[in-house]
Amino acid sequence: MDIYDYLDLLQKDIQAFPIEEIEQRYFDICTQLCGTDLVKAIQLVSLKDYQQSLRDLLTQGLTTAHSASAKAIYFEYDLDNDWNSTLFICENYSPLEEEDDEWACEWIDEINGPNLEPFGKLYESHGFDDTNEAIGSTLYLVVRTVLAYMKAYHEVNASAIVNVCIGFHDQDPVMRINEASVL
Repeated sequence: MDIYDYLDLLQKDIQAFPIEEIEQRYFDICTQLCGTDLVKAIQLVSLKDYQQSLRDLLTQGLTTAHSASAKAIYFEYDLDNDWNSTLFICENYSPLEEEDDEWACEWIDEINGPNLEPFGKLYESHGFDDTNEAIGSTLYLVVRTVLAYMKAYHEVNASAIVNVCIGFHDQDPVMRINEASVL
């Protein structure tokens, strides 16, 4: 499997399993791909402050989205720039099955988010997907980022009136965390 196959699988798992099961599943997959030492190095990076920053960002973003009657918020982080991030408030939205994420490029507001320099350094040392080690480490970095965002979203205890998405820069399709029933 290539990294995009794993990302497609992750999207399905997000909809089907609790966070704890996803964490364990991808710990195991990534350990098989890149070994215990690298996975544990990624796992040892504390995400406590990062997750708190995401909670604050989501609180602000959801308030902004609600007041603007926006249909989605999209959190984007940059693998190549120490996980620098932005939360985009998007007026429009298309469900995953439409295979059209152009809505995410057309935002009405943006809020600067946190970075995660330790993840940037780990990513930089292994690359994106040239080897199994690169695939496993990139996937585990992405999974931990997505799960931190999901946990922060659940802690904000937001109502399901807006679509909530996440993706790294140039990821296609972006991951859906919450698809609101109202479009």
